[in-house]
Formats: sequence, structure tokens, C-alpha cells
Amino acid sequence: MEGKEIRDLVINALNLGYRHFDCAADYKNEPEVGEALAEAFSTGLVKREDLFITTKASVFSIKILWNLDHGHVVEACKDSLKKLRLDYLDLYLVHFPVATKHTGVGTTGGALDEDGVLEIDTTISLETTWHAMEELVSMGLVRSIGISNYDIFLTRDCLAYSEVKPAVNQIETHPYFQRESLVKFCQKHGICVTAHTLLGGAVANSEWFGSVSCLDDPVLKNLAEKYKKTAAQVVLRWGIERNTVVIPKTSKLERLKENFQVLTLSSPKRTWT
Repeated sequence: MEGKEIRDLVINALNLGYRHFDCAADYKNEPEVGEALAEAFSTGLVKREDLFITTKASVFSIKILWNLDHGHVVEACKDSLKKLRLDYLDLYLVHFPVATKHTGVGTTGGALDEDGVLEIDTTISLETTWHAMEELVSMGLVRSIGISNYDIFLTRDCLAYSEVKPAVNQIETHPYFQRESLVKFCQKHGICVTAHTLLGGAVANSEWFGSVSCLDDPVLKNLAEKYKKTAAQVVLRWGIERNTVVIPKTSKLERLKENFQVLTLSSPKRTWT
């Protein structure tokens, strides 16, 4: 998407009632999102305190630490804040539990060795990265910190060495990849689970793995027809019902509207509100 398209999409989302925006250095659109947010604040469309902004650091969430930035957490966070035109983030996540060779704050391309293999930085531990994330809280740059794409064992380890417990674990989870043990473990220990790729990857799954997309699954399509909704809305509601935060991704205005209409999904026996 071009800059104006991203700006318009964010403004449209705000007008529809969206208040949680999930960003990442790797998405390469933070300046455009920041421009839209600045416009929304200046025109009085919303106030900063009305929004929940997550981003992810470029270690390799609003903002997420990218893989390249594990040893440069504070710099990476400040870089995202500058691009998003914000004074603080509501949530900052470690994007992936692996550190790759640093190529500069704000860059997202992985460093490859002579064989074309991603270069892993073995000198930086996840514990070191996490304590740097905790420093961001002390500095007032972020309100909460969390992890992303951590399995149950890495999540357990993070709980053991953390002084500030991770508030969130953002993971792929959907009807085809439910990860019930990980979801229940996080919830048991007070870690909110945010579901990404919550529609099952759609085209990616069918093209890469030859599987049927959630959106084309006969069972889900039948349920959607029964409740006069779309298959995507059924899956989103399923995610909400299991007490996970759902963050659907779309570039289309009609899908923005559709994704927002999941709280009216009902049946003769039960109304979900």
C-alpha cells in the first residue's frame, strides 16, 4: 500500500471505532501510521489516551522489537516512537525469540552469510533482551511489554527471569492451529494471548501447504450461513470466545467494517454480546 492509502485506512478504522493498532518495524509503514495518528489527534477525531498502540521491535508491538535489534532495544523503541510520532507505546513486544546480526536500527532486512543463511547473533540471550525491555518501562517509553511467537517453554523461561512479567504473548492461533496448551498456560499465568494470523493464513496456507483456508472450510461456511455471517466473522468470534485478543489484518474498507461486526453473532439458544 502507498502512503496515502495507509493514512486513509487508519483514519477509516478510527472512524469505524477501532482503537487498538498493532504495528511492527518489519511492516515498514510506521511513518505513514504516525502521520495518520498525528492528523487524528490534531483534528480531535480521537485522543492519544483513547488508543492502544502496540509495536514490535526488530529483533528477528502499539510496536514490536525486530530480530536485528535485540542488542539495541532502547534505540529501536525510540526509532519507532519517532516514526509513529508518539511519546509512549502502550505495548512493546519482542517480535521473535531469536537475535540476528545487527545491521542498523530501523532496518529490517536480515544479515545473510556467504551461503545465504541468516546470521544468528549467539552473544545476545533472550534474558538480556528482556531486561532491556524492562528498562523501557522504567524510562516511561512504554506502558507494558510482552513477547511474540514464544512457545510454552520459552514463555516459562521468561517468567522465571523476568522482573516485569510479560503482559502479552502474541502468537499464531486459529481453528487449524489452536495451541490449546500454550493458550491455557499463558492465561493461567496472567499473560494475555493475542492471536495473529487468526484466519489461518488464508491464501498462504492453500498456496504454501496445500491446505484448505479457514475461509473456505465447509464446516465454517455452513456455520456462517446458519448465523447469517461470513466465515471470517465466525472465526473472529471463536477467537474472542476463547478469551484471546484478535487483531485481524486487512487493507479493504469493507473488511474493516465486516470484522467489526462480530459482537452481534447470535443463535436461537444464545446471543453473543
